[in-house]
Amino acid sequence: MPAPRPLSIAALLLGVTLFAGCTQFPELDRTITPELEAAPYPDIVPIDPLLAQATAGRIDPVQTEAELSGRAAQLEARAGRVGRNSTDTTTAARVARLRARAERLRQQRLTSEERERLEQTPAL
Repeated sequence: MPAPRPLSIAALLLGVTLFAGCTQFPELDRTITPELEAAPYPDIVPIDPLLAQATAGRIDPVQTEAELSGRAAQLEARAGRVGRNSTDTTTAARVARLRARAERLRQQRLTSEERERLEQTPAL
């Protein structure tokens, strides 16, 4: 098969272009209602406040990870201090009671009396 000539390629492109020019386009003249046509133009505002407002609600994964890692480290340090410093008998007894209470609650469903008592009694 012989290679296509540049003239035949140009003729093909011209034919496709002319054929595309014969297509029917939708009627776009009357798509705007008279109310929209009579409406005032919107105010032109600076883009900086709009961009700041658009990015204000976004979550930055790097910042969030750093905040959560810092919070986790603080909580771990606090838990370590609580575990080491709870040497007095009152605190140790209270922690033991709370742990036993938590275990009981895990093993059985709460009754309405227990639920009321828990709401009235502070946990720590």
